Amino acid sequence: MKSAIICIGTELNLGLIVNTNAAYISEKLAENGIECNLIITVKDDEKDISDALNYSLCQSDLIIISGGLGPTDDDVTRKAVSDALGLKLYKDDKLDITSLRFIKKVLTDELKNRLLRQSFIPEGSIPIIPDIGSASGFIINLKEKSKWIFSIPGVPKEMKDMFDKNVLPKLIELTNQGNGNIKIKRKVLLTTGISESEIEEYIKDIYVEGEKLGVKIGITASPGLIKLIIVSKSISNELNNKNIENISKRIKEKINTYIYGEDEDIVANSLKKSIINSDKKITISIAESLTGGLISSMVSDIPGSSEYFSGSIVSYSNYSKVKLLDINQDDLKKYGAVSSKVCQEMALSAKKIFNSDYAISVTGFAGPTVNEKGKDIGLVYSCIALPDGNTKIFENKFMGTRTEIKFRVSQFILNKLRMEIENNKKL
Repeated sequence: MKSAIICIGTELNLGLIVNTNAAYISEKLAENGIECNLIITVKDDEKDISDALNYSLCQSDLIIISGGLGPTDDDVTRKAVSDALGLKLYKDDKLDITSLRFIKKVLTDELKNRLLRQSFIPEGSIPIIPDIGSASGFIINLKEKSKWIFSIPGVPKEMKDMFDKNVLPKLIELTNQGNGNIKIKRKVLLTTGISESEIEEYIKDIYVEGEKLGVKIGITASPGLIKLIIVSKSISNELNNKNIENISKRIKEKINTYIYGEDEDIVANSLKKSIINSDKKITISIAESLTGGLISSMVSDIPGSSEYFSGSIVSYSNYSKVKLLDINQDDLKKYGAVSSKVCQEMALSAKKIFNSDYAISVTGFAGPTVNEKGKDIGLVYSCIALPDGNTKIFENKFMGTRTEIKFRVSQFILNKLRMEIENNKKL
């Protein structure tokens, strides 16, 4: 079954905001083996929305509409969908509670009626009561055409909540029904420190192996994170699980050092798992320069991190490197703050200050300028100080914006630390 996404909002068409909803929905569809063959963005106009819906119904079986369900004058999705399908709008009284949920004072009749617009849905549709926000969604089943329409809010937080809880499970169910007895299972492998083209080169032969088993491998890339989406279709979930595990194993044989987790995992949580599974009382510390505390924030975002995270020092300036980390001033002058020598000293100093088993450090240029001659934007040194007093230093050239480089560096060194802890467990 094919799906289409319609995103509504004049601000999207004007380029005032990025259409993250389409990216989120399409990625979730791909992860679950649902083909998205069409994405349309339209302004807040009844006719344009109706035209987009009619066109999508000709091209796809499942239509997801995002946006235009609020109480303001430019929220016209309900009316546009009703007009396109020749349906009437009716007020579903059980939606009134959520339509008025954020009002804590006496309402004027005018304001109340405006808010209650959110309680209207097309006749014959199934209401979706929001868990967050006040805008209700709805589902329409066009039985004679074997088509389904899902209308959900456009506010990203509200959209994600309603899509994940109310729409995606139904889409998976319908897709399975549309495939007869065919079952669909998926797994997502999460990687960092490797490019999309490198992954494709490493696993190009596995694509062919997967096709023979009814398994497809998709890749989605974002700064510092590339997902490998493995989707299996077969007559049973048991066979799907077997096929997915076979292909996952083959992929891991090729690029295991870059894979830090699966599905919705994050690298800092994978680090925690490695520490717990080491069966040792391990502590870590951090010395950051260009990342400005981002690595420490990622580590401390994980519940229970106080058990192993001893502390960090953000030594952004040369002054702080000297005063807080006791970095040799002569080394700073001779090699520069962005150098393997200074990076190594930062890690060793953090390890000593916090008396931790491991310490990591990063220093580099995130841009947009470079203040050391002969060095380029994106040049980054990172270091791991090991329990035995030795160090491992990495030199990388990261691409992207300032924010993207900082995130890539953080992902990279946390994954390297995770791998080091896991490798030491095997010794």
